[in-house]
Amino acid sequence: MMVDRILSRREVMGLLLTMSGCASSAPNASGSRTAAVVATTGMVGDLVQFLTPPDLGRVAVLIRPGVDPHLYRATRADLLKVFDARLVFYSGLHLEGRMDALFERANRPGRPSLPVTSQIPHEELIFPDDGFDRPDPHVWMDVGLWRSTVPVMVGGLSQAFPQFQTHFAERAQVLEPLLDRLNSAVGEAMASIPEKQRLLITSHDAFAYFSRMYKIPVESIQGVTTDSEPGVADIDRIVSLICDRQLPAIFTESSVNDRGLRAVTEGVRARGHRVELVGPLYTDALGEPGTAAGTYLGMMVANARLIASTLGGSTTPLDALETDMMPEKNHVTTARSVTTRTAGV
Repeated sequence: MMVDRILSRREVMGLLLTMSGCASSAPNASGSRTAAVVATTGMVGDLVQFLTPPDLGRVAVLIRPGVDPHLYRATRADLLKVFDARLVFYSGLHLEGRMDALFERANRPGRPSLPVTSQIPHEELIFPDDGFDRPDPHVWMDVGLWRSTVPVMVGGLSQAFPQFQTHFAERAQVLEPLLDRLNSAVGEAMASIPEKQRLLITSHDAFAYFSRMYKIPVESIQGVTTDSEPGVADIDRIVSLICDRQLPAIFTESSVNDRGLRAVTEGVRARGHRVELVGPLYTDALGEPGTAAGTYLGMMVANARLIASTLGGSTTPLDALETDMMPEKNHVTTARSVTTRTAGV
């Protein structure tokens, strides 16, 4: 359908100029066809979903599972949802770089667009040394750091919907301890990996925060974004590293093409070694709704479980968490679906 066509930058800017002057003033309460709250990614939307009551209506997530937010361009339908919403949450730190202008224009009195990472201290951010002039945006890979987005969400929700302020606060009191437990469990699982095997090789550099927090070195064949293809030198470097360390496996990512990693496995084979291509890990997007990685907590557990089990560690620290991942009814959809899904954090 034309309404879902991906827009060029010029088309986006033209529509923004038009829509900023005539955005809908219709109520976005329960019963409206328009989502009251919009989130860009599943990692943001899942926490917002956990905090909101069913009476508020659905939370629309723009970027579908398996889609790369670095490369995502807004559709006409996205623009309509963003401008009609009472509240928009996005990750920030230029993760959704091709939609920055949209969020700036949509940020209006009474209808804010909020970056959930705005309260993360500057000194906690990682600045890559590969010429990337902005902070690494993948902060959700450190659960403790991602926990700091909860007060931003609660504050934004409470201002937009003061009648539910008590509910938001109570849900945060449930969510934050659960994130603390997740943080500890992931750390214990990574610490159980034998030293020689403790090296994570992936497609693009989305694990810097994970590496720093959970003390596991990470190498990748691409940089922080997925805008460019890996070069021959990048692939050769990873091939040499695998052969020198005799690593058993490298990891694909759900939202990143694995061509580069397949070239790595061929290079390793040409040198008389063998490495297994394992995955996917979930980095820039959650898994499909209803799957183990379809929520933020589930995504992090699934990643830690796959890494630990593949590299010779223990998954026992993660087992207890799964018993607490009972689904809770709430209202969240992707922007192209009106189906209500069931999820926990």
